[in-house]
Amino acid sequence: MSRYAWMVVRAYLPALLALALAVIGMTWTSVSGNVHALSPLVPYVKWLPPIALLAALVAGLVATLRLWRWQSGKTPLCAGCGGPLGRLQQGPQGSYRKCLACGARQAP
Repeated sequence: MSRYAWMVVRAYLPALLALALAVIGMTWTSVSGNVHALSPLVPYVKWLPPIALLAALVAGLVATLRLWRWQSGKTPLCAGCGGPLGRLQQGPQGSYRKCLACGARQAP
C-alpha cells in the first residue's frame, strides 16, 4: 500500500472501530436477551449500538470532509510529499504541523 492509502485507512479507522462496537453491541443484546443472568443488563446495553452508529457517522463525515478539503487544495500541504498537514502543535523548538501522509514535521 502507498502512503496515501495508509493515510486514508488511518483517517477512517475511528469510524470503523465505532461501527464494529455497534455490531458487537447488537450481537450481545440479541444473544444475551435469552440468558437469565445477563438479561438485566440488556436495557442499558441496547443504547450502545445507536450511540456507536452515531459516532461512526460523525467520525466518517469528519474524515471525508478532511480528505475532501485536502483534494480541493483548501488545507496546507506538505512540502515533501504533498500530503495534508495536521493541526498546529507546540513542540520544544516551536510550533509545527505534522504531515498526515509521510509524518514529516514542518514549520507553519
